[in-house]
Amino acid sequence: MRYYGLFLWVIIAIAHWPEANSATIVGSVIADKDSPLRGALVTLTSADGLHSETVFTAQDGSFRIDTKLLGTLTLRARRPLMRDVMRQLNVPSATARIASTLKLEPLTRAQDTSDTLPASAHFARIRFPSELTHRQFQTDCLSCHQLGNPFTRAPRSAEQWKAIVTLMLTYAGYSSRTHLQEYADALQRAFDGTPTKATERTEMSDRALKARILEWKLPGASIAHDSEFSPADGNYYTVDQGIDSLYVLNPKTDTRLTIPLPDGGVPVGGRFAERGLPIPFGLTVRHGVHSLQFGPEGQLYMTGSIGGEIGVFDISSRNYTAHRIPGTALYPHTLRFDRSGIAWFTIAQSNQIGRFDPRTHESKVIDLPRSMSHPDERQPLPYGIDVNPNDGSIWYSKLWAGKIGRIDPKSLQVTEYEPPMFGPRRLRFDARGLLWIPGFGDGTITRLDPSTMSYKSYPIPTLGGGEVEAPYAVAVNPDTQDVWITANMSDRVFRFIPGTETFVVYPLPTRGTYFRDFFFPAKGRVCAPSSPMPPRPEVIEGGMDMIVCLETND
Repeated sequence: MRYYGLFLWVIIAIAHWPEANSATIVGSVIADKDSPLRGALVTLTSADGLHSETVFTAQDGSFRIDTKLLGTLTLRARRPLMRDVMRQLNVPSATARIASTLKLEPLTRAQDTSDTLPASAHFARIRFPSELTHRQFQTDCLSCHQLGNPFTRAPRSAEQWKAIVTLMLTYAGYSSRTHLQEYADALQRAFDGTPTKATERTEMSDRALKARILEWKLPGASIAHDSEFSPADGNYYTVDQGIDSLYVLNPKTDTRLTIPLPDGGVPVGGRFAERGLPIPFGLTVRHGVHSLQFGPEGQLYMTGSIGGEIGVFDISSRNYTAHRIPGTALYPHTLRFDRSGIAWFTIAQSNQIGRFDPRTHESKVIDLPRSMSHPDERQPLPYGIDVNPNDGSIWYSKLWAGKIGRIDPKSLQVTEYEPPMFGPRRLRFDARGLLWIPGFGDGTITRLDPSTMSYKSYPIPTLGGGEVEAPYAVAVNPDTQDVWITANMSDRVFRFIPGTETFVVYPLPTRGTYFRDFFFPAKGRVCAPSSPMPPRPEVIEGGMDMIVCLETND
C-alpha cells in the first residue's frame, strides 16, 4: 500500500509539472478593488503575431501559461463587457518564470459595449415577417458569414442591401424577388448604426475553465475550409477553396508550408465556366478544393467543388492528381470513406451523391429526389454525409430541402426522411450508430436512432434572449464520444456530453471565429480551421484564417 501511495503521488506530481523546456507565465486578472475575475481569457501571442496560447482564469482570478514562445510577447486579458488589457513581456529563455497582474475596467460607453458584443447579439436586432422567413434567412445568409460582425452590420441603404443580397443569392444558385425584398428591407431597418443593447449570460462552468486554446494564423489564406491530421508525419493539412492551395502546419515546430495545386488542364472557373454558369463567390480558381479525408492507404482525398473532381494528394511525393466526375455533377462538397475504402460525397448544386473507388479511379453518380420540406425555388443542396458504422449505409443531409436521406451501399436505393430540425447540415455518426444532426436554421442538434427512426432534439445554449446559434457542423470525438458543435455566431464552441445530456461551452479568444468542421489529432484535443468570409479585420479579429485547437484538460 505504501508503494501504491508513492506511485500515485508521483503520477499527480508529473501531471502538474510544466512542459519540458517551457517558460512559465503566471499571474492574476482583477477588477476594481482588486476583486478576482473568474473566467477571463488570458492570451499570450508570439512576436510575429502568428501563434497564440490562451487559458482561463480560475475562481481566484489566477492563471498559468507554460509556453515555448520566446522573445517579445504580448499578454492580453479579456472578459465580456470589460476593456481589454495588453502588456508586452520579454521572455528570454525556456527557464524563465514571469509574474503579471492584469486589471480590467468595465466599459462605460454604449458604443464600446456594442462593439464587443458577438454577432448573435446584433443578429437579434433583425425583425422578420415570419418565423419561416427567419429560418430561411438563417440557412441562406449565415452559411458563409457571421451576420452581425462589424463588416456585415454596417449601415447601408435599402438599395445597397438589395444589391448585396442579389449577389449572395446568385452565388448560392437561386434567385427570389420575394426573399430579396424581404431580406433587404429587414437588414436596412436592423443595422442603422446605433449601438446594440443586450443582456448576456457569460458565466463558464468549472469544467470549461481547465481548457487551453492554441491558434496558428495562416497568412495569405482565402477560404481555409477543412483540415485533417496525418498520424504519419504529425502535420495538419488544410485545403484553401479560394486560392487552390494546400497548407501544411507542423504544430510542434510552429512551421507552415503552402503547396499550390497544379492546374491539371482545368480552366479557371472549372465546370461552372465550361457550362457558362455564375461561379460561386466569384472565385477565380480551377479546383476550389473544399472537403478532405485521408484514405485507407494514407493519401489525402478532396472534393474539387469548382473543378467538379475528386483530387488525390500524396503527402510523400506531394503530387496532386484530379479525377473528373462524369455527367452533370456540379459542386462536389463533403467527402467520407466507408469501411471498404470507397469515398462517398455530396454534390450540392446538382442534387446528387457520388461514389469514388480509389482502386479504379471510377466515379458513379446517384441522382436524388428533388422534394422540399417547404415549397421554394431553392436548390435542395445535398450537404453533409457520413457512414453508419452498424450497417455501412450512407446518410446525407439536404440543407435547403430540409431532408435527410439513406443510401443502401449495395443496391444504391435512396430513401429520404423529413427530420424535425430546420436546415440539417454537416451530420456525423457516433460509435453506436446514432446520427447527430445540426439544425442550422433553428439552433438545435438532434440525435437520430436509425434503427427506430426516433429523434431527440437539444437547443444549443445562447448568450441572451432573442439570440440564436447556427450550428454548421458536428463531429464525434472517437475517444470520448462527446459531440462537438460549431455554431459561429457567438465566438464559442460547444461540447455535448450524451451520457448526461449536458453542454460544456468554451469561449474563443478571437472575435469573428468561423469553424466549418472538426478533426481530432490527439486525445483531449479538438481542432478546426477558422475561415470567415472575407478574411479581413472587419470580419475576423486580426484579419487572417487560422487553425484553432482546444485542449479540454479534464
